[in-house]
Amino acid sequence: MLARETHRIIAVGRTLTVAIAVVSALLFAPAFVLSADAAPASGSSAQSAQAAAMQADFGNQVASYVAITRELHRTEDEVAQVTKQIADGQSKLQTARSALASRAVELYRNSETDMLESLFSAQSLSDLLMRINYLSMITSRDARMLQDLRLAQTEESWLQESLVIRVAKLQGLQATADKQQAKLLADLKVEQARAAAAKSVFTPGYDAGQVDAASAGSDPRSKFVRSDVVSEANFRNGGAMTAAGIQAFLNAQPGALKSYTGKDHFGTTKSAAQMISDACIRFNINPKIMLATLQKEQSLLSTKHPTQYQYDWAFGAGKADTFTTSSMKGFGNQVYWGAQKFDKNAHDWHQGATESVDGNSQVCDNEGTFAQYRYTPHYSGVMSFWTIFWRYFGDPLA
Repeated sequence: MLARETHRIIAVGRTLTVAIAVVSALLFAPAFVLSADAAPASGSSAQSAQAAAMQADFGNQVASYVAITRELHRTEDEVAQVTKQIADGQSKLQTARSALASRAVELYRNSETDMLESLFSAQSLSDLLMRINYLSMITSRDARMLQDLRLAQTEESWLQESLVIRVAKLQGLQATADKQQAKLLADLKVEQARAAAAKSVFTPGYDAGQVDAASAGSDPRSKFVRSDVVSEANFRNGGAMTAAGIQAFLNAQPGALKSYTGKDHFGTTKSAAQMISDACIRFNINPKIMLATLQKEQSLLSTKHPTQYQYDWAFGAGKADTFTTSSMKGFGNQVYWGAQKFDKNAHDWHQGATESVDGNSQVCDNEGTFAQYRYTPHYSGVMSFWTIFWRYFGDPLA
């Protein structure tokens, strides 16, 4: 009976197959406020009210986006934790199944008749009691083994359901953010066109004097401050992620870059992760900067089937608005020159340094922010970088 029950339970085992949809890049582009520097000198109170309303709307939208990404990070952590629990549970389940399989073989070799003969061959009452006690212990052990298998199967089923729920939540967050992105990018084009027609400039964010105390200190900032886009810690430190760490990050993304190999800048065949790591160490640029830029420029973290153009101009290095540098073409060259340009641009920073951005003179509080504006002299591009960094790595100013 026990053998038949054992075989029945062993046959019940299921193979866990869970496809974790990795969230594609969540981008965000804000509504814009009228730059005070570019506002008409004779601006009316209506214009001021409109600018204030736009500024308030922008703050609300940024706060909403940050809230979504924070929830996304928490959910991703939960998915990772449950996935680990499933792996551990499968190991326990396999151990329980193996134990029962071994016990089934043992029971097959030693029939119930053998057990009875063992009892009847007792030499004395004390010997009989000892043998009964021994068989009782074996029966209890078998019952525990069956119970352990049932519990392991139940836990596996529960964890699988929990994981599916969390993955669905991730997908919901992705869909919400994608809708925000599409609408706000469209709004951006409209507002920029209006600004150009009015000979004024719309800029995202707040001036230094407009940032309230709640956004300062160690708390993650939920406002985009034009003069302070990324911290020194998040800009420098080329060893912040190892080549293996970069590869693990790419493996978790839906894009094809995880499996890319090709010639680096010096002609050696390497993986994308190794190229990025080498360039970041050489120029002391945080790999997170490079990875976020890959998504900003060519969506290579999320694109499953990139075109050759996306690889050839992965970082947009040498592909300016008015010219193209063909010697920088190719993924390996792009990685090298992308990191080199971030480093070179940063070296030109000094306290009080400004950069021309969309016709506006933009003050930059640190070298990382200065390098971003020099790399992409458009508020929309830098804002896109900021939101992408939030999506994948959390607060750019942490």
